[in-house]
Amino acid sequence: MTREIKLLQRKLRNKKKGSKNRAKINHKIARLHQRITDTRKDFHFKTAHKLVEGAGMIFVEDINFKTWSRGMLRKQFADAGFGNFVNILQWVCKKTDTYFAKVDKDYTSQICPRCDTYTGKKSLDVRIHYCDNCGYTNNRDVVASEVILKRGLGAVGLTSEAVAFGTVSLDKMSVVGDLTGTSGNSSLVKSRRSRKPKS
Repeated sequence: MTREIKLLQRKLRNKKKGSKNRAKINHKIARLHQRITDTRKDFHFKTAHKLVEGAGMIFVEDINFKTWSRGMLRKQFADAGFGNFVNILQWVCKKTDTYFAKVDKDYTSQICPRCDTYTGKKSLDVRIHYCDNCGYTNNRDVVASEVILKRGLGAVGLTSEAVAFGTVSLDKMSVVGDLTGTSGNSSLVKSRRSRKPKS
């Protein structure tokens, strides 16, 4: 559809302003843009429901999407609509009574989730996390998700070990609601950028 829009925009430049043909092309372009928006929104809702289904908690990084939109991949970022997806995910969590929270995004791929050791900054081509302290090795994206989960659970007074071994039940968020004193939807975001953790 992006290619179709480009072709129509090229034709539009050759049409006289105010003409019926120009108005027709403008209408076609608008319909294609609306189709792209609807397709993206449908995908976001389906993905959000799939993630929330069976989940007791949803934690996401507190990312400044405006900064991302000014980077090298700004077009791809805009096409994916990550900011809108997070908003939709939060809305779905609220409707399904699933706990949703944002956590500090800093150093999620640089900290070992097992021993909290700072492992250093990694370039994007490094896809494997390895901790010299405890020897834990895994895909860096999996490690980042484990750090996010650990921060989220820690913010509501739980530990990943307690959840993993079934010490704490997350069914219907009854425990989380008691611990936080909220209805199950809030933000757990640090008010300032955290400093580089000590190794």
